[in-house]
Amino acid sequence: MAMLLESDTLASEIGELLAARAEKVAVSETTAGGLISARMLSVPAASRWFESAIVPYSSPTKFEALGMDREIAREHGAVSAQWVTATADAVRRMTGVAWGVAESGIAGPQGSRRSPKPVGSVAIAVIGPNGSRAEEHVFVGTRVQVMEQITQRALEMLLEALKAG
Repeated sequence: MAMLLESDTLASEIGELLAARAEKVAVSETTAGGLISARMLSVPAASRWFESAIVPYSSPTKFEALGMDREIAREHGAVSAQWVTATADAVRRMTGVAWGVAESGIAGPQGSRRSPKPVGSVAIAVIGPNGSRAEEHVFVGTRVQVMEQITQRALEMLLEALKAG
């Protein structure tokens, strides 16, 4: 995994593809806490293809900042493919860009959280001009390791979507 602010070939490749298409990306990241955006912004000239990021960490902010439908959260939970797909679409529409990336998860430790899902659970979605893709994972490791794994997989998913069309 690339260290933050070092040469990041994954984010560079994403940037090259987006810039070549004259498209931009916006990100909503809850559990990664800004790491996805930081990796992208470590690439020189990222302003050509990176539009915006939001880190809606608290539940009220998740609903207010992106105008999310509470019914999705009630029916599927905030750590679900349905939630992150809607979130990726919301951040994309809010910023007027071609690509939206979103993640939501549980980095741990257990603490006083109410979710029945285990620590390390995460959902990640990418939405773009040719559709959307969402995945659910359970990553293993410390809180920081889970955050890094979320970041890596989100970037990989975006690159895969860009290469697919």
